[in-house]
Formats: sequence, structure tokens, C-alpha cells
Amino acid sequence: MDFEFLEKGDQLASLKIVITPSDYQPKVESKLKEYRRKISMPGFRQGKVPADLVKKMYGESTLADESLHLASEGVFQYLKDNKIKYILSPMIDESFSQNIDWKDGNDFAFSFDIALEPEIDPVADETYTFIKYNIVSDESDVDKYLDEIRERYGKFDKAESINEKCFVSAQAIELDENSEKKEGGLEKFIHIRMNTLSPKIQELFENKKNEEVVLINIEKDLPNLDERTELFNISFDEAKEMSGNYKITINTILLITPAELNEQLFNQVFPGANIENEEQLRDFIRKDIKGSYEKESKKQFYFDVQKALKSKYDFKLPEEFLKKFLRTRSEKEITDEDIEKGYSFYEESLKWQIIENKLISKYDIRITSDDIKKHLKELLGFADKDDDDPEVKERVNQVYDIILEEKNRFNNLVENMTDERIIALFEEKSKIELKEVNWKEFINLVNEKNRS
Repeated sequence: MDFEFLEKGDQLASLKIVITPSDYQPKVESKLKEYRRKISMPGFRQGKVPADLVKKMYGESTLADESLHLASEGVFQYLKDNKIKYILSPMIDESFSQNIDWKDGNDFAFSFDIALEPEIDPVADETYTFIKYNIVSDESDVDKYLDEIRERYGKFDKAESINEKCFVSAQAIELDENSEKKEGGLEKFIHIRMNTLSPKIQELFENKKNEEVVLINIEKDLPNLDERTELFNISFDEAKEMSGNYKITINTILLITPAELNEQLFNQVFPGANIENEEQLRDFIRKDIKGSYEKESKKQFYFDVQKALKSKYDFKLPEEFLKKFLRTRSEKEITDEDIEKGYSFYEESLKWQIIENKLISKYDIRITSDDIKKHLKELLGFADKDDDDPEVKERVNQVYDIILEEKNRFNNLVENMTDERIIALFEEKSKIELKEVNWKEFINLVNEKNRS
């Protein structure tokens, strides 16, 4: 087996492999003998089909399969032996091998394209400054949360017309300059809680009935981006791109009668929390909001870390190789248009994955089974219990075994725990500026930062 490695530039290389008869013939002969033992044909007992006939029937396909298998194994062995770091998997250059003459005794040449791993050495240090947001809540947040709970568990009755206490389902359609449905424009079903809209927008819907239409001009009626995201349930970036006129056709109107604040509601919303009155419920809500805000703050911190490192280590990836990889490795049918549409997101995700793997290696970030069990112990509410408590140990091991059997769930857990380690790493090594904000200020700041 002969090899010829060639770097092409832009993180791409090729590896030519020549498979000789001495490489493939023992494999082919062994495989044909195996076929002969198993196959049966009219006029021959199983295992008694003549070897020449077996070779005539299966020789060429076996020769091709075994040679390609040897070449594939050879690629990975060569990369390992020569300590060549790469990303994704090598891909065969089909144009190079499509005219092979599969004749016993010939040499067979294959070429593989290889995406090389960028030579970067990311570090966590004080050259980075990150903002860590302390998102504070007030009683208006608690009131809003409580109202949402009461509405969610309340009574829904059909209503004739819309008022501020209604929940509305409708179809939104973007219009063109002729007030017709815009080709390729936004078209979606939306769900509206009227009391979340500004009084100005509520007026547009007030007293409307089923099948009636609300016409909205984005610039005139919805200049506020927050209101656009709320009404159409879209992202901030999507809201920013909106313009022109939209038609909203009312489909369903439901009048909400909020649930009473009683023990039945407390047990429905937070079972096992032993909440007995409204003040205890409010305390529980405050803790829940605090936990949610801390998660959002941590999520933004991690996003800022990723953005900073991707900016500092701005390496190129072989675009055509990646697009071919997506096309050939996709489990479902995928078009060139699909690839173009999702390529930018895929490239950015892969860049971070490369940087992340470098950090994991450099700082020896490992998630052990003991780490996972400790994490599960906390999730199960046993954080204050002794590790050697038999009941706790048994329950944690049960959950661990269940998750271990579910590969995707296990991988997601390890990935999340790895993210937590990287966040902790940059919290420790980088310069941190603390900033206290309320929820609305946080959302506005995040939207502004994430757009830049």
C-alpha cells in the first residue's frame, strides 16, 4: 500500500492511496471462500458450488469492496501514524476512481479529500473582558408570572368578540403593494393574549369577531420591535426586517376566566411544594424567576465567550468540502438550496466546536461518571444528602443507568456539563464586569449585542 499526501491550502489536503494485489488478494480470496460455504445454487449442494463459478459471479464486486475497505482503513491509519489532525471524516474523490478497471492483478488508486484542523491555541485569560448580568426582578415580574399561571389553568369559553381578557388565534399574512398575499412573504398562525399587547394595538382588535380582519401597517402601527416579536411570535432580527402591510384574520376567540388562588391551583402548578397561600406561592415564583434569570444570564455569558473567541481565532474552513460533506452525510434528502441556506449557521457551529475541543484538551476538561452522578444528585433534590445514603445512591444510580441507555440524552447531558465547565473557566480566568439590569433592559441589551 503506497501513500502520497498533498496539502492544497485553505485547510484542505488530499491523500492518494495505491492498493496492490498483495494488499487485496488475501482478503478477496478469504471472502470468496466464505461466499462459497454459504451459497447454494440449482444443481449444487450448499458449499459445493465450484470456486471458479463463485469467482465469476462475485469476484469483481468483492474485489472492489475489499479494495475500497482497505483504502478507507489506510486513510485513518496514515493520519494516525503521521499525527495529522483533521476535522469531520475524509471523503473519497469519486472522480478520481470512477474509471477503475476492476481486474485481479491490477493496482487500484484512490484519492481522499481531508479537511485539516486549524492550528490555533485558544486560551482563557485576562485579555478578555466579559459582562456578567445580574438580572433583578421586581413585583411586576411576579404579578405577570402569577397572572400567566391563573390564565393557563383558568377557564376558556368561546366569545363573540374580542376584549382585553381574550385569547385569540389568527392567521397572519404579509401583503404586497396590491394588498394581495405576498409571494414568499410571512404566513403563519399566531396566538395572542390581548392583555400582553399595548393599548394602541389592543384598539385595533377590540370588538372584532371571528372571520373578521385586522389590517396592520408595520411602520405606523408597530414601530416598536418588542411589540412585533410579541404579536407575531418571531425573533428580534425577523422583527427588524418587517415592513409594509399585514392582514390578520381572526379564527378563534376565547374569553379567559383566571383560576382562583387556592390549594388546588397551588398543587397543580407546583406539586409537592406544599404551598398553602398566595404569599408562599409568590415566594416560590420569586425563586423560580431568579433561577430562570440566572440561566439566561449564563447563556448570554457563554454566547459572548463564543463570539469573542471566534472573532479572535478567525480561521477559514474548506467551504466546498463542507458542503459536499453535508450533501453526502445527510440522513434525509437535501438540496443545494437547503445547504446554501443553512451553511453559514453550520460553519459557525463547526468553528466553535473546533475551538471548544481545543479548550477541552488544553484545560483537561473531562466529565466522568462520578461528575454525572453528582450532577444528577443535585437535580433530584438530594444536594444536602450524604453521598453514602443508600436510598440516595440507589436512586441516582437508577437514573444514571436509564440515561446511559439513551445515547442522545446522555450526550446532551455531557455536552451541557462541558459547557458549564467552559463558562466556569472563563469566569475564573477572564476579567468580569458585573452589570445589574431588569429583565426588559437585559432583553434590549442582548438583542442589540447579538445583532452586532
